[in-house]
Amino acid sequence: MNRTYLTHEFLMTAASKRTIPFLLFIGIVLLSYCFLLVPNRETAETLHPDETRSYLTKLEVEQEQRLESGHTGIVLMTGEPVFARNAYYHGLFSALLNSYEDRNFLRYLHLRASYLESDPSVYTRDDTLFSNSPFPVKDREHLYHQTMLRYGDFLSNDREITEGLLFEKTGIQSLQVFLQTYGFFFILFCAVYFSSDLLSRDRSHRTVLQGLPISWYRQLNLKSLSAFLYTLLVIIGVLAAGSLLLAVQYGIGPFNLDVPIMTAQQTFSIDEYGVMSILKFLGLSLLAVPLLVFLVIRLNVILGLLFKNEWIVLLLGTLAVFSERLYATRSTRELAGIDVSYFPQTYFDFGKIVTGEKNFLLNTETITLGKGFAVLLITLLILETILFVLSRVITKRRLYQSR
Repeated sequence: MNRTYLTHEFLMTAASKRTIPFLLFIGIVLLSYCFLLVPNRETAETLHPDETRSYLTKLEVEQEQRLESGHTGIVLMTGEPVFARNAYYHGLFSALLNSYEDRNFLRYLHLRASYLESDPSVYTRDDTLFSNSPFPVKDREHLYHQTMLRYGDFLSNDREITEGLLFEKTGIQSLQVFLQTYGFFFILFCAVYFSSDLLSRDRSHRTVLQGLPISWYRQLNLKSLSAFLYTLLVIIGVLAAGSLLLAVQYGIGPFNLDVPIMTAQQTFSIDEYGVMSILKFLGLSLLAVPLLVFLVIRLNVILGLLFKNEWIVLLLGTLAVFSERLYATRSTRELAGIDVSYFPQTYFDFGKIVTGEKNFLLNTETITLGKGFAVLLITLLILETILFVLSRVITKRRLYQSR
């Protein structure tokens, strides 16, 4: 009976009138992400050929004018001749542009890495980077260190340098970027959506439900399990399909890539950075997915018992998932006098926990991987206790009785 009821609930979720349009929406978003967003995604390392040609043309005009006037010019802070500096940059950016257009990305990488190593101000003094950040200089230095660590990995491990690898567009790199940005919020919203009507959808045939030879609490568990399995199936399908579509365009990417991480939050120098294999990052990040998904589903079951309306459950569940965004700032290290590391919503964006990015953003060292799993498990235990007690108070008959 348990297996039959579980199968029934799973198929109810899969065939729901709410589910099919949502899956179509996910499909459209996935295709847009793989064929529009990623191919056109720009970072500080994106080369714009037209802008580079324009820059080279201006240098050429300036050099001709200096030759005609006989004035080389002097950089006041260094005493370096402007003419010599312009000649250096003209040669460098001409080589970068030619390498890019010839698709000789290994040469491009060597030139770019050497340039950035010799002149960090390319990042640290670029006012267009993080212009809206409360700590722009800190964020620019952070991005610079991450970029140099990635380039160091590419060069020291003698990798085959492709456009996809260089600009983080390969299948495995895109999955990493997705999980470090908005991937976990997409995953959690799927859990909220697929479980928001677990209880309300049965109100139309409550007479049949009264005769099921299964206890009410077990029914709630089987409903949760069905939504859990269906959500994981959709998530696995979306992540696999997205990685495959990007792999067809840019390659899957090496499985032993290094992912930059932060190991401390004191000096923010390169000494406080390290690397983690991309497989380890994906493993630790995806390990949290079942825990987070089940936690959200159990929360929705509790909300379903209390409010008996799928749209209220969907709204409150969504608010819970995005609740940190309502109060968190770059200086929010406490909530009601309690360190934010003790609140479960701090760990909803789990990809940032694995790399230490969350600590960097908040300038703290209290948000750790181990504490994250502990807080989420304790939160799940609290929800389970509440649900067990609530199922005794709000019985099946009381929930489905006529209004």
